[in-house]
Amino acid sequence: MSKAPLISARHISKTYTAKGAAKVTALTSVSLDFAAGEFSAIAGPSGSGKSTLLNIIGTLDAPTSGEVLYEGRKVSGLPPEEAADFRLRALGFIFQAYNLIPVLTAVENAEYPLVLQGVPAAERRARALEVLGWVGMESMADRRPNLLSGGQQQRVAVARSIVHRPMVVLADEPTANLDSKTAASLLDVMESLNKERAVTFVFSSHDPAVLSRARRVLHLHDGKLAPA
Repeated sequence: MSKAPLISARHISKTYTAKGAAKVTALTSVSLDFAAGEFSAIAGPSGSGKSTLLNIIGTLDAPTSGEVLYEGRKVSGLPPEEAADFRLRALGFIFQAYNLIPVLTAVENAEYPLVLQGVPAAERRARALEVLGWVGMESMADRRPNLLSGGQQQRVAVARSIVHRPMVVLADEPTANLDSKTAASLLDVMESLNKERAVTFVFSSHDPAVLSRARRVLHLHDGKLAPA
């Protein structure tokens, strides 16, 4: 019996209805699978639905129809508390705006998922310092975000996304606010984590630098998946 894919999205559609406005269809019957260990991207221009799809895969948004499964378990439609617990245990997120907590240092930001999980202080600090070392930020562990460059903040965000050993890291336009040299350096880090630490990455991006690194690119256009 073949092993279930890490992620399966089945016939995902998403329609938004703004008050007093016509319905807007963001996604139309999108189906795709991702296996463990992938370094893949969902590509498309602005408005193509790629961020919406990534949010649905990450249970941050719910599909209008269709379902999302992780290793054969349906996670779309979970009650809010169960969905939040699933995200905390199984998923890592990287956002284009970094989303670091300003009053926390780099190491405190990196260990924050472990705080939420109730991991003892000494263990979570050790794990946070370890992953900061993986992304080249251990020497800046005590700096707050306002003393870090954009690229350094995004490296801390990468560390935070992997510290709890998630099944997959979902990265939404992670290089959007970075110059090309900094973006390339960040992609080097994520490629290394994928190859050496077996971290699974799924990107949403229209950045050619990201798409050229991805080993598989899925293209969305007007909310529909283009034929392979």
